[in-house]
Amino acid sequence: MKTFKLESVLEYRRKQEEKLAKDLAAIEAQLQRQKAQIHSLKVEKENLLKSLRKRQKDAKVVWDVVACFHYITVLERRIEKAEEELKAIQIQHEIKQKQLIETAKERRIIEKLKEKWWQNEQHILIKKEQFLLDEVAINGFIRREG
Repeated sequence: MKTFKLESVLEYRRKQEEKLAKDLAAIEAQLQRQKAQIHSLKVEKENLLKSLRKRQKDAKVVWDVVACFHYITVLERRIEKAEEELKAIQIQHEIKQKQLIETAKERRIIEKLKEKWWQNEQHILIKKEQFLLDEVAINGFIRREG
């Protein structure tokens, strides 16, 4: 029996698809971590603002209030940086997802070609078998009649 000529290409596509799926999963995990970090920073900022509101009533802690305002600006910069990183990760995610979809399409095309090839091979095999059976039947008829 013959082998499918594009079997190595099909196997390569499968491995490529698996690798892209793993890469995509890693990016998704990174995306979730980044979202969690942003959430954490925002919660920290909100807690600091609540604390600051309570402290503003007390005139004795002016330097604490100044330090809190400074730390709030630091947190805001961290949040901005984390959101920029999140956007970059989202772009990577979209690119990897498109690559995975394209690779899956290519693999499915080759699998369809393989299926058509297999059906054609089966058809050819059935024709050969039918030819042999016809020949056996004809030879048997000739021996009986002859």
